[in-house]
Amino acid sequence: MQFREFAAAETSALLRRLMTSRADHSKRELQAVRRAFETAMRSVEDKLGAAAPADDAISALVEKLATAATAEIESAAKRARAEGQAALDAALEAARAEHAQALKAEEQKTAAVRQELKEASAAQAFADAARREAEAAREHEAGQRADAERDLAETRRSLKAAQADVQTTHKELKTAHNDLQSAHEELRSVQSELTAAQNSLKTAQNDLKAVNATLKTHDQRAKDLEHAIAEAEASRVEQGRVLRGQMVKAALQPLDHLRSAFQRLTSAVSVDDVQGVVIDALATEFSRVALFDVTGNHLEGRRHSGFDSAADISKVSIPLTVDSPLTKAVRDGRVHGLMARELTDTTRTLFGGSPTFVLVLPVAVRGQVAAVLYADDSDQTQTELVTPERRVKFAEVLLWHAVPMLTKLALEWEALAEFREYAESLVKDLDSVYTADASKHKPAELRDRLQHNLEYARKRFAERVEGEGPAAARLLDDRLADVVKTKAATPFARDVAALTGSGAPVAKGRAKAAAEASA
Repeated sequence: MQFREFAAAETSALLRRLMTSRADHSKRELQAVRRAFETAMRSVEDKLGAAAPADDAISALVEKLATAATAEIESAAKRARAEGQAALDAALEAARAEHAQALKAEEQKTAAVRQELKEASAAQAFADAARREAEAAREHEAGQRADAERDLAETRRSLKAAQADVQTTHKELKTAHNDLQSAHEELRSVQSELTAAQNSLKTAQNDLKAVNATLKTHDQRAKDLEHAIAEAEASRVEQGRVLRGQMVKAALQPLDHLRSAFQRLTSAVSVDDVQGVVIDALATEFSRVALFDVTGNHLEGRRHSGFDSAADISKVSIPLTVDSPLTKAVRDGRVHGLMARELTDTTRTLFGGSPTFVLVLPVAVRGQVAAVLYADDSDQTQTELVTPERRVKFAEVLLWHAVPMLTKLALEWEALAEFREYAESLVKDLDSVYTADASKHKPAELRDRLQHNLEYARKRFAERVEGEGPAAARLLDDRLADVVKTKAATPFARDVAALTGSGAPVAKGRAKAAAEASA
């Protein structure tokens, strides 16, 4: 409030000075004009006084001059007043602006001072609190120091009393120690006598234990001997029973395997099925079995069992001009059984392993060797019950039943050549239509069209093979399965596999085709 009063007083004084200064200036100007006018009038009057007496014209002129001078003086006064008022207003506005700026700056200073006072007050409060805490800590420390001094004095008094008690106890212990030494000497004398008596007793006890142990050892040996004799007899009887059972089982195993193979042969519907049955049956007698087809002047690997997964039999090709047991079987149509010492380096290198017996069987269909079976016992556990003769007989009996089935299926294969060609043409048509539609339809629409065409193809094929039996009815599905297997990377094969359920024809499609063919 003091600053505002001071600013107001200063502003008022400034205005008064400005107004006084402007009024004095205007007054001086008016006085200068009046003096100039009065001088001019006196000059005119002097001149008129020296001239002839004034006439009316001169009087009129004087009055006009006086009127004009008066008007000019009044106009000058008005201008002076207007200029003074404008200057006063400008000075007043400048004073007001200066006053506002000074007031704003003073308010900012006042706010800063207040903030500093507030912070100083907070710091003073914090310092007062810290001072009070320090005083309280000093008082607490003084109290603790006094308590500690009292405890120390009490401890010193207790220590002096304890030292006196220790000295008294030490004297008593010294007396007791002398008495104890005397007692120890008497005890050592007694212990020496006791030790001598104990040694004599231990010697007698050891002799008694040795006699008892000897008796127990003889009794235990007799019992162990009787038990061993009984166990040996029971083991001999059990081994004989197990051996007889194993001999009977080993003798019956080939028959069980042959019976199982014969049952599977009755349900075989293709050459591949029969070959699979023969391979599986021979695998029960041999550790490794392989089938080679006679193709032109070569033997081409077809399928195998027991060979290392890295060995691809399908890539093995043996020229018929090579001298080996397999090519001999093709030429003479006879079964060849070879022991380890009879194997040539060529045969060992071809199949590897360490066989002790090798069997090679020609598979003759309609009087011509169509395939050759290779079997050996590499890495197979040898037993007295499994002999090469038994394995040869097993293989011959198996082929006696498999070859007629192969002959029958070969005749059916020839008879179904027309239907296979028809199935092949249907699959080609499906592939061609699919390829043409691929550029016109989206994947989902393309698959729907393929499904429709596939159903139509199955219907046409079923009508064509009606009454020809299940072997003919499955030819279309088999051809589709071959396409899925051989062209798996193509979009057509992938969509066919998706529509048929897997990489092989679905059972539903086969059953439908078979039902329509037999209807």
